[in-house]
Amino acid sequence: MDKFKFYITNRFILLITSVILFVGIHFLFTGSILPDTSTKNIWFYSGLFMLFFSILFIEPYYSSPKNVITNSIPLLLVYVSVKESFTHDGLWLATISIIGLLLIVSIAAIAISSDNESPDSTRNKISDTLKNIAVFFGRGKIIYSFVFISVLILYKTEILTEVSDTYLFTMIILWGVVLIIDSQSLHNSFRREKKQLHSNAIGEIFGVQSKKIFLAKLFEDKGKSIRKFDIVKFKYSMQDSDEYAIAGIVFDTYLLNQEKWVKVLQLGAAEKQLTNYGKNIVYKVTEKEEVQGLTKTLNVENFVGVVIEKSTIGIIKFEYSKKTDDIQEGDLLELKIGNRRLFYQVISGSTEYEKLESKNETGFIEGEAIQLGEWQNDLLSFQKFGWVPAINTPIFKADTSNFQVQEYSYPDFKLGTIPNTQLPSVINLHEAVSHHLALLGVTGSGKSFLAREVITSLMTDTNVICIDFTGEYKKDLEALNPAELIKVDGLDALEENFAEKHRKALNRQPDEELKLKKQIQGKLDEYVKQFIEGENNLGLFELPALSNTSFIIEFTQFFIESVFNYAKSNEGSRICLVLEEAHTIVPETNFLGDLGDYGSTKALVNKMSQIALQGRKYGVGLMVIAQRTANVSKTVLTQCNSIVCFQAFDETSFTFLGNYIGKDLVQALPNLKRYHAIVTGKAIRSNLPMIVNLERNEE
Repeated sequence: MDKFKFYITNRFILLITSVILFVGIHFLFTGSILPDTSTKNIWFYSGLFMLFFSILFIEPYYSSPKNVITNSIPLLLVYVSVKESFTHDGLWLATISIIGLLLIVSIAAIAISSDNESPDSTRNKISDTLKNIAVFFGRGKIIYSFVFISVLILYKTEILTEVSDTYLFTMIILWGVVLIIDSQSLHNSFRREKKQLHSNAIGEIFGVQSKKIFLAKLFEDKGKSIRKFDIVKFKYSMQDSDEYAIAGIVFDTYLLNQEKWVKVLQLGAAEKQLTNYGKNIVYKVTEKEEVQGLTKTLNVENFVGVVIEKSTIGIIKFEYSKKTDDIQEGDLLELKIGNRRLFYQVISGSTEYEKLESKNETGFIEGEAIQLGEWQNDLLSFQKFGWVPAINTPIFKADTSNFQVQEYSYPDFKLGTIPNTQLPSVINLHEAVSHHLALLGVTGSGKSFLAREVITSLMTDTNVICIDFTGEYKKDLEALNPAELIKVDGLDALEENFAEKHRKALNRQPDEELKLKKQIQGKLDEYVKQFIEGENNLGLFELPALSNTSFIIEFTQFFIESVFNYAKSNEGSRICLVLEEAHTIVPETNFLGDLGDYGSTKALVNKMSQIALQGRKYGVGLMVIAQRTANVSKTVLTQCNSIVCFQAFDETSFTFLGNYIGKDLVQALPNLKRYHAIVTGKAIRSNLPMIVNLERNEE
């Protein structure tokens, strides 16, 4: 309200000053204060008066063809009514044609414009062109000059007779002065003289975007001295208390209508009062000690941006604006809702445009972050919060340096940490095994190193059997002295005999084959029992000596059957089957037969599926290791209630994993760094999907 009164007062002062000047000149030459009431003089004087009025009260905000229409219609009506007074028809026709053309152009500009189309569309480009023409020629300075000049020319002879040439010349000079007046600059200079109470004043608040963001227009001489992240303070006219000033930072700068504007983000309250400072005036903090103090208090260095529209409970969108460009995918962010400290993890970023007006646009970066929730140190987990933060809530890069992480021990296992923090991602290996664990990702992403660490830890109280057709695990696990289960005495001969009998079986001798299968099954039952009840908790099941892949599949089936039978007969056993290169052991239906004949492959898949579905009851769990989910049995994969997914590129993986970690987080998979993975599942302390750095520091 005070601002409005100030604006109006200034304009009336200028108008009254102009009228007094005109009346003084008029009295000097005519001896009369009041103008002659003849039609000639009334139009002469009204034209000049409308020039003053339009310039002082309308012109500074003249930005729409609607104003041209408002001016044009009354003038057209006036000129139609006084046509008979014009002795020069050509002058009357020219004047009314110009005014009429401006009216048509203004109407066309409004009619053609479409909010449903891009600003770069043909019709909006045409509309902008017509608008610029109408606004330029329809300004009060121009359109009301038509009235003044036409009357001056029309009544030239009479005026020269009635008054002196000096009077006429003086009126023309006054008209010229009116045309060169820049009322907006003049008004601003008056305003600044009144309101600039301190040299640090940089601008004035003109609007509020939210409870946190204020829009301020900079004073003309301050535009070059203001930068993003400058610390400012101000008193807002609507704030509850005048005791303290609002402290914040310059969040954004932009040009609008050839004027420089800033967005000021409130981050707290300044400790110092702004004594004798005007309300709604923004002041830049320049004192070194105060700048340093407020920078630390307001946490400016860690400020990342603000929450923007279309955020949800699970995923927030934010406008990125950080002082140092050090944000990456996976980084931890934090914000406050009331007294609750909530954490989010960056998953993506993109560039966007914000339309200000017409062709005036400003670019910014839009980020996305998934909610992890509140950190519960005693539980070593995040607990999800059930609501969405308000628009323009400030977001900061999380500082967890003061967190004292709770100690933990086996069967809890540290997968890794939230990137750039010491907050751990902890998995319970007992639950991971009983509910099955999947390690997924391309070659070289980090699956094998994690598998070795998990196996080493599981050996504490679990019999781990690695089923590996690649032959790589023997070397990788050599230091752990694994038992080579299929190299037990007596089995080689059975293998050779089985190969021969298998060929005969193909020649319709099923009885002999069945008998041999029972022999092999019995032998394997014996060796499985010896291994599980022995002292070594790590065994390797490899079949490199067999060249026929169908034999490999059948032997594997026999072996799995032996393991499962032992578990069913011995309550309390804990066995983990590690399926390296899982697509070779449990392929998807579309790939059956790739490792042998269809029947034997399907039988093995069915046996593994049985373990996946029923293994928990008997203490048998799976650790599935695969490069591509497309090639692995979905019956088995869908039973893996805990997943560690490293970098991936195939669409099938995205589709499958989207059901577990969400379609938004899946987009992060191709960009994951080596040893970074997305983890989720029942066995993980925070069962919310998150990006984890699994890299170990070398000691």
